[in-house]
Amino acid sequence: MYQILVIDDDPTGTQLLIDLLRFAGHQGFPLENWQDPVADIVQKRPDLVIMDVRLKVYDGLDLLCRLRAHSDLQVRSTPVLMISAEDSSARCRAVGANGFVEKPFDTESLFRAVQEILEVSVSGD
Repeated sequence: MYQILVIDDDPTGTQLLIDLLRFAGHQGFPLENWQDPVADIVQKRPDLVIMDVRLKVYDGLDLLCRLRAHSDLQVRSTPVLMISAEDSSARCRAVGANGFVEKPFDTESLFRAVQEILEVSVSGD
C-alpha cells in the first residue's frame, strides 16, 4: 500500500481521488498545511503526490518547481502526477512532473498513470 498525498483545493475532487486511490489499494490523504505545502511533503514523505495545476492559493507548476529545488534529495525526487482540466502535459513535464492526467479523467487512465509512476519510482529507473 502506497501513501499518496493529494494536493487539490477542491474538496470534492480531493475526496474523489482519495476514494479512488483506496479502491486501488493505496492510502490517499489530503494536504493539511496550505501555508507551506512543501513542509507537508517533507514531514509526511509520501510515495507519490497527485497535484492539480490550478490551485487557488498556489500555482501548481510553481509548487512543483519548489519541490524539485528542495535541498533534501528524497523530497526533491518525490514522484508527482499533475492533473488539470487543460492539457498542460508538456509544461508539467518540463518542470519535473513524472506524469500528467487531464480532467475529467477515467479511472483506468488515473490508475495506469499512478501505477507506472510508482513502478518506476520503486525500481529506481
